[in-house]
Amino acid sequence: MGNANPSISSFKKLGTLALGLLILATTFGCGQIDISLIKPSETKETKKVTKTEEAPKEVKSKKEVKGVKQVPHIPVTKVNATEEEQQTSRIEEAQQEDESSDEKESKYPRYTWEEKSKIVKEYCSKTEKTFTRYGWGQSNCENYAWQFVRTSVNGDPLIWRTYGEPATDDDHTETTLIMCGVHGDEITPIKFCYDVLQYMEKISQGKVIDPHTNKQASLKGKLVIVAPLVNPDSYFKKRPTRTNANGIDVNRNFPTRDFNKLAMKSWIDRYRRDKRRYPGKKAMSEPETIFQVNLIYRYRPDKIISVHAPLTMLDYDGPASEHTGGKLGSRANQLLIRMSEQAKGYRIKNYPFFPGSLGNYAGNERNIPTFTLELPTSDPAKANSYWALFKESIHSAVMHEIRGKGFVALDQEQNPLREKKQSNN
Repeated sequence: MGNANPSISSFKKLGTLALGLLILATTFGCGQIDISLIKPSETKETKKVTKTEEAPKEVKSKKEVKGVKQVPHIPVTKVNATEEEQQTSRIEEAQQEDESSDEKESKYPRYTWEEKSKIVKEYCSKTEKTFTRYGWGQSNCENYAWQFVRTSVNGDPLIWRTYGEPATDDDHTETTLIMCGVHGDEITPIKFCYDVLQYMEKISQGKVIDPHTNKQASLKGKLVIVAPLVNPDSYFKKRPTRTNANGIDVNRNFPTRDFNKLAMKSWIDRYRRDKRRYPGKKAMSEPETIFQVNLIYRYRPDKIISVHAPLTMLDYDGPASEHTGGKLGSRANQLLIRMSEQAKGYRIKNYPFFPGSLGNYAGNERNIPTFTLELPTSDPAKANSYWALFKESIHSAVMHEIRGKGFVALDQEQNPLREKKQSNN
């Protein structure tokens, strides 16, 4: 009787096997890496330059996370969690949003390549109009292989572009993150970053001679990430503003350890409730802030350059010699000096960091050398002259190895970095 209908028996066995495989796949499956806005033929190249798509709670070194496969999860913030635990949980949640492939699990939509292309085309059209308005010529925005995951409050893509030939070993890749347009009313930095993009394109094509070696400049062993417009909503307004579409300063909204205690206090006491510097009630509440945080977690940069205007200075936040054994502090110091010298002695100033600021979050708390370049003005007519002034400095910043020997190594340390800054609240 048991063998009366072998086909039914076989069908049952196959069904049981399929169910078992489904359970295994569900149990051990991991998050899908987001598809960047690149042409299908460029997928292999982009895969090389993307170091990681997953964020550990605390990145202490690239070695510690290498080879560790992490399974995305929805973190639960404990009722009595400390401020730092709450901030870490929110960072994990934001990173989960970038990694989730299921729209039911994410409040951010997942875009197909065609949808991304359309969104970026519209974005580039708006960018081109602003370039025409300011007399900057063409942006060539549509010619770049942009990547983006999320959008701004008003729906514009938060884009970035990568360049370089990273080493097979992440520990031997020098990574530089350059960001502009954090405040939309600071017009000149946006043109500055597009000049950086064009310069990186030329280096990639072998069209640049290194002024220090007189040889063809190369990005071998380097990774450069350029985010030209962090806060598009504030820039695309008829009258650009400092704050985003929600009225929040996205350079005061980072999840720093002192945010809950000092951010609102600083806004009330120091800035007298100035709407231009409103940090928001909750850290990392804005997509533009999440965007910056995720770039840091995604690429784990060795140094960050954030371009602003109009304070006419170079500022540094990050490790100083006295608490890094001299290595990071000294080399960051060398770069700071070199950038100033190459820009006709541009002023170096000890500017304080603030609750919720990038300098505090990345430089002070995470020991990532963070350089703030404040251009002299926001006058669009002077944008081209600023690139001419800082072109060599940016070249040095990209080529300089914070962790390695670097080509600007000095025989003796000059003007060592000042002692660790205090938060200005």
